[in-house]
Amino acid sequence: MQRDPIKQYFRDPDKKAKLFVAMQLGMIASTILITIGTIIFILKLVGVF
Repeated sequence: MQRDPIKQYFRDPDKKAKLFVAMQLGMIASTILITIGTIIFILKLVGVF
């Protein structure tokens, strides 16, 4: 039977918490970048830039 390295990695609650924080920061950053890109795209269509 093979060991599952992901299950072994996530036995430590500190590692789970670090991954959770990193995922949350990634989701917030991607949301901000998508919003800024959409605003710039709309302003280019209108002719402001």
